[in-house]
Amino acid sequence: MKPIDIDECHTILLSIATGFDKICRNHRIPYYMLGGTMLGAVRHKGFIPWDDDMDFGVPRKYFARLIDVLSKELPEYMRVLMLENDGFTVSNYIKIDDNRTYIADYWLNQVTKIGVNIDVFPLDEGLKTTFQTRMFVSYILFLLAIKDFICIESDKRKGMKKHFARLFRFLFPRKINKLLKYIDRCIMKRTVTDSGFCVNFYGKWGRKEIVTKRIFGTPTAYDFDGCTFYGVEDADAYLTQLYGDYMQLPPECEKTVHATEMYVKK
Repeated sequence: MKPIDIDECHTILLSIATGFDKICRNHRIPYYMLGGTMLGAVRHKGFIPWDDDMDFGVPRKYFARLIDVLSKELPEYMRVLMLENDGFTVSNYIKIDDNRTYIADYWLNQVTKIGVNIDVFPLDEGLKTTFQTRMFVSYILFLLAIKDFICIESDKRKGMKKHFARLFRFLFPRKINKLLKYIDRCIMKRTVTDSGFCVNFYGKWGRKEIVTKRIFGTPTAYDFDGCTFYGVEDADAYLTQLYGDYMQLPPECEKTVHATEMYVKK
């Protein structure tokens, strides 16, 4: 294997993202840049220099069709990784990776079978009121926290978290898939189409991921390192909700990457 640097990683990510974008356009599937990818589009007109992944969101009603067309139309060296077909992707969102590459995961600290990849999240509705939506998101976050304790080896934890990890792995052996499928069913059963919210239940920002539909609005084109991708309509409101003063660069200690090492197969 040959090590690659962050610039080479960005080139691979752009290749994956442009393939994803082309398929979405051809099949009229709306999507949005999310999180750090949306922040990079606004603040850097492309990648955040130290970022090594990309995040997108697709409304839930298009998500199953997206998976179907991606599986059929992506180049053979790109894969759709999801709960049903991959032993590493323990999540209810999907990853699209370049299987000519490997990454070393920053949690597991080892080279995995997954390559440089982008994340695509389902965007769901909320409940009828803000209070109900916040309480429901809290419940889902609790279930996802249990999933994380089961997934991550206890020796990667410190203090009381190590003991909780051992407890949950004992109580829920090999039941991660069932838990995640229950979470998805719970979301689709409880959310309502007239909620006024757009929620990324599997995002990293918790209750900050409860965003009004007005802010997401119509997918809006943004320049991104020589490419064009779609993002939220009111980027200022979205980024302020997630990051506060989003134009302020973080301190050096917070400029972290997800993958500790990246390789391309010889």
